[in-house]
Amino acid sequence: MEFEELKSITSTIAAHLHRGGVNTVEALAMQTLDELKAKLPGVPEEKIRELQLEVWKALGYWFMPASQLIEMRKKLLTFPTGSKALDKMLGGGVRTGSITEFCGEYGSGKTECLLTLMVETLGRNKDYGTIFFDSEATYSQERVEEIARQRGFEPEAILDRTTYVRIWHSQHFKEAVAQADTLIKKGNVKLILVDSIIAPIRAEYLGREVLWYRQQVLNSILRDLLNYAKAFNLAVVVTNQVVANPQVVYSQDPVLMNPPTGGHILAHNAETRIYLRKGEGNRRIARLIDSSWLPPGECVFRITEKGVEDVEVP
Repeated sequence: MEFEELKSITSTIAAHLHRGGVNTVEALAMQTLDELKAKLPGVPEEKIRELQLEVWKALGYWFMPASQLIEMRKKLLTFPTGSKALDKMLGGGVRTGSITEFCGEYGSGKTECLLTLMVETLGRNKDYGTIFFDSEATYSQERVEEIARQRGFEPEAILDRTTYVRIWHSQHFKEAVAQADTLIKKGNVKLILVDSIIAPIRAEYLGREVLWYRQQVLNSILRDLLNYAKAFNLAVVVTNQVVANPQVVYSQDPVLMNPPTGGHILAHNAETRIYLRKGEGNRRIARLIDSSWLPPGECVFRITEKGVEDVEVP
């Protein structure tokens, strides 16, 4: 759907929206009344409310029979991770319409999970695109090419449909995410990858006195990503760091010793949370620590030239 299809949008309103960075109907539906009032100077509040109501109804974000949710769930897509064991634990793979989080210590395989997922998704679906938000300088074109060749895919075709964004700081991150809607629609983006979601925010907001503001910034970015996942039926997959818990003297549970950062804000926004830890050699252990629809579970995979793959059984 385009702006021209909405009766409440005049050419003047459309021009104001474009200047305000709102370029798609989906992004328009995400705007609050106050945000639209700032972007539409001179437009009466009653007219803006009328516009909001029309776009919510047009996109299916209004009152509907609950039975329609079944049909909406059937439209969700599932993307393979590269490991059948991991896919099984995730109910088939990474799903669209929500945020999936991979958390763990450095070297636990978080970035490898993202790159393998990207290669598998774009390699199997020739018309899909992806956006990679990189806040830790972890993206490697050479590694993407290697994983693609090892899995029998054409590296150039995957790279051509990958949009890379190097993130400098939290304000840059927030603006880049907010402006992504046009690219998502134009490039048929079905996968947004973020490595990592917390790095710039964690580096800038230090101390408990600014913790409330840090969490608000994180929540704003996550809500935009989650809204994209719902509006465009795409998968958002983020990595997350861990933090030492000094209140726990010792525990055999690594999640208690080194819990994920982001607190309740990240926990509430991510539908599926996977905690990664190092195993013997190139093996990694994945634990499903939270999901709205899957039981807790654990599996083992390994990291090789092919990225993430199953452990060979003797």
